[in-house]
Parts: sequence; structure tokens; C-alpha cells
Amino acid sequence: MNMNLIDEFRRRTNASYDQARYYLERFNWDLLEAIIAYERENITYSKEYRTQHRSGRFVNWLIRTIQRLFDIKVIVTDKNFKSFSVPIILPLILFPVWHTLFVLAVVMYIIGYRFSFREIPDPNINVESFVEKMRNRMNQW
Repeated sequence: MNMNLIDEFRRRTNASYDQARYYLERFNWDLLEAIIAYERENITYSKEYRTQHRSGRFVNWLIRTIQRLFDIKVIVTDKNFKSFSVPIILPLILFPVWHTLFVLAVVMYIIGYRFSFREIPDPNINVESFVEKMRNRMNQW
């Protein structure tokens, strides 16, 4: 009989065997009471956790990606080996005028400029701290 109750509890709640057994034992094998307790304790937590966890993973990935776009630089070097760097995010932001950027890059290459890509972390740009400050301000508001 206990196994049938555990299977029924799992069918109705999508809980694990351990969770089903725990709640059924806790409520003296009363299926209805065990399901109600399970839903009260786990569904609210589960929804909040899943929402925060999924959005948290995406936000963390987005922050890391934006930080890398700031850290990866296009190094432009002229004939005299003077160089300057431009974060790769700048040409990406200017994507709507890509044809102009492309023509400019070709002309610069013909004149003698050379382009290279390097990851150079910039200690002045920290996307994670910026997002954290924005979160704190939103929470204060």
C-alpha cells in the first residue's frame, strides 16, 4: 500500500521518491495532507528559485560577455609603430554604419595601418560593479 501512495504522490506532484516518502511519513500516510504540505513548502520556493536561477544565469552570462567585449581590443598600429586600441564593442555598436567602417579599415590598411586583436583587461571598466550599483539604486527606489 505504501508504494502505491508514493507513486500516486509522485504522479500528482512530480516529486522524488525521497520527497514523497518524507511527506507521506510526516503526515501518517495521508495523501491529501502530504500533497498540500508539499505544495505549500516547495512550489513557492521552486518557482522563485527557478526564476531567479534562470534569470541569474542569463544575467551573469550577459555581464561576462559585455565585459569581454570591453576587454578585447582592436589594436591599430601605424607605420611608425604608434598604436592605439579600440574596444571591440565600439565597432559592434556602430554596426549600422558597418559599410563606412569597412571602407575606412580598407583605406587605413592600404595606407599602412595594421590591425590586430588582443584581450587586454581594463581595470577602469567593470560591468559587474556597474550592474550591482544599478541593482542597488533600483532597490532603493
